[in-house]
Amino acid sequence: MVLIAYASTHGHTAKICRRIADVLQANDLGVDLCDLAAGEAPDPGQHDGVIVAASIHRATHQPEVISWVKRHQADLADKPTAFVSVSLTAAEHTDESRTVTQGLIESFTTETGWTPGHATSMAGALQYLEYDFFTRTLMRLLMRRGERPTDASHDYDYTDWDAVEDFARTFAATVTSTRRT
Repeated sequence: MVLIAYASTHGHTAKICRRIADVLQANDLGVDLCDLAAGEAPDPGQHDGVIVAASIHRATHQPEVISWVKRHQADLADKPTAFVSVSLTAAEHTDESRTVTQGLIESFTTETGWTPGHATSMAGALQYLEYDFFTRTLMRLLMRRGERPTDASHDYDYTDWDAVEDFARTFAATVTSTRRT
């Protein structure tokens, strides 16, 4: 059984986690999908592998994920683990954005004291339809500055879904091989 523990502010990280869960299940692994922001408190010690996912808002990952990882650091140390950081910055294919996303992952691991077996960043979505007025206005200003879409009448999904599925298949193989040893 693989635990996927996540927090999702506007729902896109949850969508990514559901896709990961689908791939793991297709690879004959059970999945326990838990929303830490909803107050769920799963025990990672009861799982063969753990994926932790969080999105970035205001240059940090969700506090619920940070707190949960800090509490369960010891349980995460003895099994296959991965951290998935979701952000719009990861949608940029520049050295600067790669440096920023890597820095955010390093900040997370430093703050939590946890070194996952694998850490990756995935592009999120620009979800104008989910944002309140203030957030939508702020995002439009930021996107205009970055020469990104500012039409708030629909959302923009930047996630590379093939990469999400590749990540999940690789993690499934890691968990499966660890079970055999």
